[in-house]
Amino acid sequence: MEPKLPPVEELMGSCTLIVGEVNTGKTGLLSKLMAEFAALEPGRMALIDMAPELTRGIGGKLTPPPGVNLKVCAPAISAPRLSGKNPEEVGALARANAAALETAFEGYLAAPAQVLFINDVSLYLQAGDPAKLYQVLEATPTVVLNGYLGASLGGGEMGELERQRMEELAARCARVYRLT
Repeated sequence: MEPKLPPVEELMGSCTLIVGEVNTGKTGLLSKLMAEFAALEPGRMALIDMAPELTRGIGGKLTPPPGVNLKVCAPAISAPRLSGKNPEEVGALARANAAALETAFEGYLAAPAQVLFINDVSLYLQAGDPAKLYQVLEATPTVVLNGYLGASLGGGEMGELERQRMEELAARCARVYRLT
């Protein structure tokens, strides 16, 4: 069920996190908010899309709504837990994702937007350095991001680290919406 969100004017100047299990509508809600923000901040928005291509019905890049003008950075990302054949390969895929996203962060920090959307931040937190993510968030007045926080993809060492880092991120955000 989609939560009742305040008007986007109330989200301005803060960090908002949307979390939930797979296929609960996190990306759809982010897209809807993108369209609403576009009416307030046309041309001053960016998207860092950390989602992998659709893999076994999970993930998928975000397509900005029609008429929404924003700078998009969408590097090629793997779905480690769905693509890796063993724990070593899963870890290697997660580290490769983190490296690609850190390159995206460097480009973004050269010219930060007023409003930043991040799709599937949990993919970065599987192996990336949270301090580098926080640097991006702190450079941006308004941030709306989503990420996986659930149990269906399993635990293991990487899953536990991802969960811990997502909870730490949630504690840093002004608002957290948990989709079910």
